Amino acid sequence: MVNLLVLQNFRLFESVSLHFEVPTVFLCGSNGQGKTSLLEALFYLANLRSFRTSRTSEMIKLHAPSAIVGASVSFRDWSRQLAVEIGETRKLVVDGKHVARASEFAGSFNTVTFLPDDPEIITGRSQVRRKFMDMFISMLDHGYFTALQAYYNGVKNRNCLLRMKDVSNDVIRSYHPALAKYGAEIVQAREIHLRILSDFMRNIMAELKPELADLQLKLRTIHELSDPKIFEEKLERNLEKDRLNGYTTTGPHLDDFDFVADGKSLKLYGSRGQCRATSFALKEAEFDIVKNHSISKDNTVVIVDDATGDLDKKTQEAFYHKISEAKQVFCSFTEIPDNPLTQNSQIVHITAGRAV
Repeated sequence: MVNLLVLQNFRLFESVSLHFEVPTVFLCGSNGQGKTSLLEALFYLANLRSFRTSRTSEMIKLHAPSAIVGASVSFRDWSRQLAVEIGETRKLVVDGKHVARASEFAGSFNTVTFLPDDPEIITGRSQVRRKFMDMFISMLDHGYFTALQAYYNGVKNRNCLLRMKDVSNDVIRSYHPALAKYGAEIVQAREIHLRILSDFMRNIMAELKPELADLQLKLRTIHELSDPKIFEEKLERNLEKDRLNGYTTTGPHLDDFDFVADGKSLKLYGSRGQCRATSFALKEAEFDIVKNHSISKDNTVVIVDDATGDLDKKTQEAFYHKISEAKQVFCSFTEIPDNPLTQNSQIVHITAGRAV
């Protein structure tokens, strides 16, 4: 579990050090006091990205040069000290030693989040769905995380070259073998894990929302790109078009997936209630799979950011019973709720960037 969380100049918090003594922690306080920021810090330590922003500068307290997020974590028979300095550059430290690669830092523990804006995974932009899928698979397959980093770095570099008129095609082609290799791995993994996720969701929906029990998740990709040879041929055929456009026009960085029930896309035709129920089932399925099948399945931490207010009492009770199976649970609320998790829990009161 996460035993200690230390923040310096992170969001509202100038300096805070919190010791966690039990598996269930409630963060309580009015809106805008910093509850979500504490959850964000925990999530960032596990994933090296925020669930709130893609701009790391937003996580640094106003007028501060940098922010530091640190933690002491221990699961079963191992422990680790983690620290990240967020500034113009990112510095990663594990057990007092600097590490250069994100793959050496991320993944010390898994995080499954339940957030108020989860329905955007169903209804929002394709980038939101790709981000969810990539983080989900990365918890199950560390090789996927490595392939993802290599692929996106390659796409970024290739796109820079595509916009340079004095760069030869041969220089751009030098990126094609690696892009094809890692891109094909990404497509293959997404196809497999989307089917698994779809099966788990249907079982959950059968109880939660029977009218959506035939739910399917459909990956929108060029399936032939799962073959590296075909992938590389496609990059070659599109090279001139890509130079005109100034970016890479094929590959899993453009993938999307859809939630389909009764033959209809929920993004286009689902009601607000259906989309909310579907996002809830998606996160429950993610939790079940990660908790039982990931490499670090015993290290699963659940993060709940005031995300159960619109659920009926029966569903709330079932939800709290489910997440009690996690190694550790962090929940934020404006008021302490009346549910079984509050027994033997630790309560942290948060006011204006101060935590007690």
